[in-house]
This record gives sequence, C-alpha cells and structure tokens, in this order.
Amino acid sequence: MTTTELVERYFATAVDDDVERYVALFADDAVVVDDGGRRDDLRAWRRDVPAVTYDVEAIEPGEGVAHADAVVAGDFPGSPVRLDFAFAFDADGRITALTIRPRAAT
Repeated sequence: MTTTELVERYFATAVDDDVERYVALFADDAVVVDDGGRRDDLRAWRRDVPAVTYDVEAIEPGEGVAHADAVVAGDFPGSPVRLDFAFAFDADGRITALTIRPRAAT
C-alpha cells in the first residue's frame, strides 16, 4: 500500500465503532500525540474520542511518512477544527507514530 492509501485507511477506520479494528492499525510500540499529550493506552484514548467526522482536504505522502490536513467536526468545544495528522509507518503499513495538532495558519 502507498502512504496515501494507508492514510485513507486510517480515516475510514477512524469513523468505525470497532475499537479493535482501529487499534490494529497501530504497531505495538506506536507513539501517539494528540492535543499536545502522549496517549499510551490507545484503546482508552479511542473510547474517549467523541463521534466525529473527517473532511480530509489534502494528503501529502512521503517515504514511510505522510501528512493529512483534515477538518474534524463533532460534539466537542471549538468544532469544527482544522488539524494536521502526521503519520509514520513501518514496513508492514502499521502506524508507528501519529501526531495530531492544529494546522498552522498559512
């Protein structure tokens, strides 16, 4: 799979209620940083995230890494918000690092 396809798979799975399917996208030692905080328990983090929608506006693929700009909307303060998702992948296509942060103003 290309990094673009891996990112698309992430967003398709992220709106699914199946927590185990979502967690399976990640390597066992994956590092996730969301809203400035490291998330060590992916299952708990996933369960705590409210139902949201993603409008992916751009994916910038790279060799083993990718960035996605997405507008995220849901039942949370400040919704909708434009976020940058930075992904790193291992050779098997599993996410080894994911950083989610507000998109820098351009």
